[in-house]
Amino acid sequence: MIAFLEHTYFGNTLIRYLVFIIIIIIAAVVGKIVFYISRNVLQKKAARTKNRIDDLLVQTLEKPLVFLIFIIGLSIALKTLTFSSSADTFFGNVVEIILTIDIFWFVIVFIDALIVNYVAPLTAKTKSDLDDVLLPVVRKIVKVTITCLAIIIIFDNFGYDVTSLIAGLGIGGLAFALAAKDMLANLFGGVTIMTDKPFKLGDRIKIESYDGIVEDIGLRSTRLKTLDGFQLVVPNATIANSILENVTKEKSRKVKMNIGVEYSTSMQKMKEAKKIIEEIVIKNEDTDDKSIVSFNMFGESALNFLIIYWIKNLDNILNAQHNINMEIKRRFEKAKINIAFPSTTVYLKK
Repeated sequence: MIAFLEHTYFGNTLIRYLVFIIIIIIAAVVGKIVFYISRNVLQKKAARTKNRIDDLLVQTLEKPLVFLIFIIGLSIALKTLTFSSSADTFFGNVVEIILTIDIFWFVIVFIDALIVNYVAPLTAKTKSDLDDVLLPVVRKIVKVTITCLAIIIIFDNFGYDVTSLIAGLGIGGLAFALAAKDMLANLFGGVTIMTDKPFKLGDRIKIESYDGIVEDIGLRSTRLKTLDGFQLVVPNATIANSILENVTKEKSRKVKMNIGVEYSTSMQKMKEAKKIIEEIVIKNEDTDDKSIVSFNMFGESALNFLIIYWIKNLDNILNAQHNINMEIKRRFEKAKINIAFPSTTVYLKK
């Protein structure tokens, strides 16, 4: 049996391969033990303290520490085997790469946990929505930055020229910025909306030919629910560069309309018609106590009254218009004042 283990394969005996496997297994077992201690002992002790930082440290260090034990075991196990100089250099670089990944894994998770547990509660207390929207972006930027740093270190371990790599990334970033100018325009438009606050969630706005309720404000686009029930996605750059009407911020809605009566209407009936309209508008509970009623035009087939009033109850605009129009029609019929319609009178001369 011992003689069999002395057989050599790829420059190493079977005993050396067996020792290699045993060391890896021991490292895995130790890692499991450390994981159990961390999960069932250290976390419970950290939870008893008032300081939150030790809880985060234990939670974020748990898995990277287990992986570190495996890396240490792999490094020790590799030393039991004999390799050529090139293979020895290769495996050494592999171990360094894995170690670099493990370290930056811990850094990313720990910094992200600090942001979530310390920075996020602070932004939640502020009145501005800008920090709440930018926080996820900051988290992603931090992760990408640390990941890029880890990649640069890995390439440096393999002997690549890091300086030329960084220069290449700079040129690539410039090319990306040029290609993504629309995306950047939307991004800056989103920041403008957050800082300038022309509207907020739940506001009804009109932009270009669209009218809807704001459901979501993102960094790239804003989502509206139109009055027809459709969802509309508007790029933030479009909003930032367009004339926008915030209907929700209106104190009252101005209504302008014309009513024409027949040319056969007497002067007394004209005065009565004006009085009727003024009374109806003032008595309506949804309107301001002001109105403009004026006989302003001799139309082609009617004597036109210009009517202007303001509805203060913005939740009942259509109902208020309906009630006013119905009451005008009813009162005109009662007073025998005829509303005109387009007509042509033809005179035949004998």
